[in-house]
Amino acid sequence: MSHVLVGEAPVHSSRPPFWLIVCTGVLALTILALAVAETDLKAHYLIDQGEFISVFGLIFIAVASVFLYRSRRLYASLPLVLPWLLYPIITQGDQIIDNLSINPMRAICHVLLAAIFATPVAVVVLGVRSLAAPRGGQSTAIGSWASWIPGLRPISEGRIREGSALLASALLVAETWLADQFLGTLMIVTIIAMTLAVLVYGSRPARVRDRQDERARTERLALAVALIGVVISGGAYAAYKNQPGAYQGSPSFFMDPSQKDSNYRLDRIAVPARPAAAPQNAAEVGAALTAYGQTLEKLLAGYHILDRNYTYAFHNELFVRHTPLVPNFRVVGLGLVADARQLRIGADGAAATARARLSADDPLAALLDDLRGFVAFNFDRAPVLERLSGQFEKTPAGLQHAAHLYEGESKYLGTAVSALARKYQAVLEAPPLAATTHDFVAMSRSIYEAYAHHVVGF
Repeated sequence: MSHVLVGEAPVHSSRPPFWLIVCTGVLALTILALAVAETDLKAHYLIDQGEFISVFGLIFIAVASVFLYRSRRLYASLPLVLPWLLYPIITQGDQIIDNLSINPMRAICHVLLAAIFATPVAVVVLGVRSLAAPRGGQSTAIGSWASWIPGLRPISEGRIREGSALLASALLVAETWLADQFLGTLMIVTIIAMTLAVLVYGSRPARVRDRQDERARTERLALAVALIGVVISGGAYAAYKNQPGAYQGSPSFFMDPSQKDSNYRLDRIAVPARPAAAPQNAAEVGAALTAYGQTLEKLLAGYHILDRNYTYAFHNELFVRHTPLVPNFRVVGLGLVADARQLRIGADGAAATARARLSADDPLAALLDDLRGFVAFNFDRAPVLERLSGQFEKTPAGLQHAAHLYEGESKYLGTAVSALARKYQAVLEAPPLAATTHDFVAMSRSIYEAYAHHVVGF
């Protein structure tokens, strides 16, 4: 294989393949977006229900590594292997830090975030080097505009290490905005340290490698690093995913596979086969349904305040950020739960009055009975949540569990209300009952949509 010495070091003919740069770039940007995004981003499917996709990514990069090794392009492509190894570990991030104190949490999170922030930078730098580095001993012709892009001119002149360091440093500085907007002081400090390390790397003289035997050794080393990384990443994924009691959203019962029987039993009451018809006391039935809807809305409002503010409080501790919180948010949130409990008393009374005038085989009677049972189930849960969250908030790390507790409960509330609405869909959507059920249908839909796209545990 021929080498060309241009400026400081030889430029090998081997370069990362364009298809790997593009694929890795898409993955790197996706992971970066997930790392800084809020919990309602739909793409969180990739690290929640769709986390199994990361295993296919490992298989892809293992096969690609062998292919690139055989063509002697793996060493040049090694930085592009990292995102594929990182992806499975990110899907288990919640389990990895679940039982740690705040300082180990900070260390692990920022090591992972450093890799996540560095990966798009590496992809861009390798892409620019592939396009702009000298070929055939000749500098790449670029326009005067190149001087406005840090590192591009040195790369085109063959000063690869220097140019790469300048370009990477500029990109890391640009990412500081993301760290400031979505993370916090510790991530900004992490990026500063990464930038300094890159500049030190760029200031060191490049080693000249032009021997075939040394090139073969570096390729073998690269293959070993890639395949060992695949094994470690896959092993970590399997271990954390299948550890006893592992689930995302700790300690929400709704997110724990071992507690699925703790949910409200939707099959406890059968829907009568009788066709839905407007009852004589339609106004009473409508008032009872609306009262239950308002009760659940108020309960969700309290849970939402607790979920969001516990989440922000935890992030303030984890990332050293300063997101404002609702003053005395725990008192405010639990106060709304108490208000909802008072509404429940009125709703139960209205339902009892309406139910007394309905026949046993009326599907509206079954709906009222189911709602009464479901609302009671949620208010039986409320004191448990209050007690657990009070214990969790005693430590900075415990704020995470308090947040997940109320986030999971809110997710469950919306999911279960939607399931109830589907169970009684024929009743709720019956034209003769449209005026009676309209308000409840609208409120149940609003309750569901409030957390429909939230991924508990991120």
